[in-house]
Amino acid sequence: TDLAHGLDYIHNKTGLNFNFVHNHIKSSAIVVTEPDFNARVCHFGAAQLCGEAVEENEIATKQLGEITEEGRSKELRSSDVQFEGVRGYMSPEFQSTGVATQKSDVYAFGVVMLELLSGEEPLKFKFDEKRRDFVRISVIESARAAVDGGDGSVEGKLRMWVDRRLKDSFPVDVAEKLTRVALDCVHVDPDKRPN
Repeated sequence: TDLAHGLDYIHNKTGLNFNFVHNHIKSSAIVVTEPDFNARVCHFGAAQLCGEAVEENEIATKQLGEITEEGRSKELRSSDVQFEGVRGYMSPEFQSTGVATQKSDVYAFGVVMLELLSGEEPLKFKFDEKRRDFVRISVIESARAAVDGGDGSVEGKLRMWVDRRLKDSFPVDVAEKLTRVALDCVHVDPDKRPN
């Protein structure tokens, strides 16, 4: 819940009139503090978020891989900047437009939840003997298969999908609910993702 609260704060509770976007939500952007084991969100630039002024030669607004004249202005506004993302955490709309939104942060949050539950990386490649080629496997696809598709009970498939290091020491109904919430967060339609 710490990550959800941190993301909610970034998006809604700063007290400023900006729609802040983190755009670097990933498992390595979360640190856990001791002794209470609280999760904290890190890896975001305050200047990018707050729209602070920067030097002319330090600013380059990306637009389809080119530096535009607008990129040479002295003021950086967070809503004008197109960011680069990290594979596996990028929402479909971010991949197609290059524009980060709060909904793309929610998508990345869902991917992190699926990573935590499964112990898998967001994307991995596996060699397919039949095709004699590597195929990409997404943690999102494997989670959907565990809770929705195929024969067999959801409980059995989910137990096999959840991180084996947990050694079956978790309530399956809770794991299923968390997986379904995470899958809601990674919905293809950003309007169907939670806020």
